[in-house]
Amino acid sequence: MKILLAAIDLEQESMLVVKRAVELAVRLKASLHLVHVVDDALTLYEPMVEISVRHRLKKAAEMALQGFFDLVPDEVKAHGGCHVVLGKPYQALGKKAEELTADLLIVGRHHVEPLRDLFVGTTAERLLRHCDIPLLMVREDSSEAYARVLAATDFSRSSHHALQAALWLAPQADIRLVHVFEPPFTGFMHHDQQDMDNMIREQKKRIRKEIKTEMTHFLAEDDQSRIRSDIMAGGVQTCLNDAVALHDPQLLVLGTHGRQGISRLLIGSVATSFLSTLPCDVLVAR
Repeated sequence: MKILLAAIDLEQESMLVVKRAVELAVRLKASLHLVHVVDDALTLYEPMVEISVRHRLKKAAEMALQGFFDLVPDEVKAHGGCHVVLGKPYQALGKKAEELTADLLIVGRHHVEPLRDLFVGTTAERLLRHCDIPLLMVREDSSEAYARVLAATDFSRSSHHALQAALWLAPQADIRLVHVFEPPFTGFMHHDQQDMDNMIREQKKRIRKEIKTEMTHFLAEDDQSRIRSDIMAGGVQTCLNDAVALHDPQLLVLGTHGRQGISRLLIGSVATSFLSTLPCDVLVAR
């Protein structure tokens, strides 16, 4: 049985995370665990008070988290649990995921502290750097299965891990697989436009062959039948923004570590950018 770990910050928006986590747990026949992290920064001055701040915060969080868990269907609840842990959020979540041998970490939009995040980075960014399992950030208020998925690939191991996670999470969805490449010689403005168009056309033809070869190596035959590929020329961020606007996906899928060389596209900054703007639910993997 697969194991899903959903991080809850106890705000009302956490219901979006719970709804999506329950939908996935039911459909994938997976166990579901809810976890809340009490940031240890809140208990920094615990020795200076008579009653343990840590104990009071943990008890209050356990009661609140249980309220969310009580809304989970009985068949899901029977194979899961809820946990309140103390620590730095990204470290505590990574440790709990490892402890439970979780297959997916589900989180919601992070309530940022502007000054703190300016210097130390958001919880989501830190999770990307430290969490070895796929991360799903939920934006949409929906309990419907994903039907439209947009996945970006640069042929790296990271982007393939992300795509495979998407195939598992959305086994019936139509998947649009996008590869972006930088047009050659864009710095030479005097270059003949016709020659430029011809070069881009040939580049697209070559990359389409490469995508077909890569898919043959990494995907089962029955999976390929629901994947359509697009080739886009230009800047990665701009092209992916255009693809999101055009296809209106319910789930955007990204790798976080790009391949060096001719593709060198999907880097962590692109993934974190989409996690910040969150145009839809976003799935990232290393």
